[in-house]
Amino acid sequence: MVRKSNIDFLKDEEKLRLIAAIDQAAVSIIMTDIDGNIQYCNPAFEQTTGYSFEEVIGQNPRILKSGLISDDVFKDMWETIIGGQNWKGDLINKKKDGTIYYEEARITPVRDKDGKIVNFLGVRQDVSRRKYLEEKLKQTSIRDPLTNLYNRGYIFERLSQCLEIFKRNGEGFSLAIIDMDFFKDINDTYGHQAGDFVLKEFSEILTSGIRVYDIAGRYGGEEFILILHGIKKKTSAKIIKRILEEVRNSAFAYENKEMKITFSCGICDVLEIDKENLSIESLVYKADKRLYDAKNTGRNKIVID
Repeated sequence: MVRKSNIDFLKDEEKLRLIAAIDQAAVSIIMTDIDGNIQYCNPAFEQTTGYSFEEVIGQNPRILKSGLISDDVFKDMWETIIGGQNWKGDLINKKKDGTIYYEEARITPVRDKDGKIVNFLGVRQDVSRRKYLEEKLKQTSIRDPLTNLYNRGYIFERLSQCLEIFKRNGEGFSLAIIDMDFFKDINDTYGHQAGDFVLKEFSEILTSGIRVYDIAGRYGGEEFILILHGIKKKTSAKIIKRILEEVRNSAFAYENKEMKITFSCGICDVLEIDKENLSIESLVYKADKRLYDAKNTGRNKIVID
């Protein structure tokens, strides 16, 4: 049964039949006037957003705005539809109860018999579940399964991005390579399960010790790699020294067996390498060489020169 409203377009019998069909649609559908005020919504819209038909009539779709989409997107949307073109895009909206959800939206101008735009028809599909699964799959592809740190491939991808940003606007960063000292002895003495436990515990200390915008990854085996944004090697060394001290003072206890851990680290920053030779390989080489120096001069230390 078609619900009553005071909107003009429902007076037309042909459009009444259309609205009756739209009422049964599984996707959210709204109709607005030329100023963007909602004149109609279907039951799927009510179910998705939590707003009732009566609550949204006369309101602007901005009531769903989450603040998570750039205003430029909405500017592009409005300029496109007011210019008579269809607009299609992804939105992050907010339900009545505050829940954030993802939508695929298509907005189409509706013209009268003289070709004048009189309404806008919006068709929206909730794709939150799909977005969640896509993000989960993405995280699986870029994370190390044991430590949940970023994997080697993703770290190199981010390094490439950091280099491009540096070349474009001079925003620097440091690269640190860490190797756990005598890790083979842990596996040989206590077993590989104990070794895995230590790697996971160590990764948590590493993650909690860096800043939220820095990046930690597992480089391979017992080696780890850090990208520290916006700071040179001396400042990076201070951060990593605090991590080293925490690791030294931590008791890695597995099945009543306590293990003491240290690590060696080599650090370089992007400003150390001339632009002609600057590359991921040159950065990794310099940090890796300093790691080698740390391991060959007593371990349990950080080398920056």
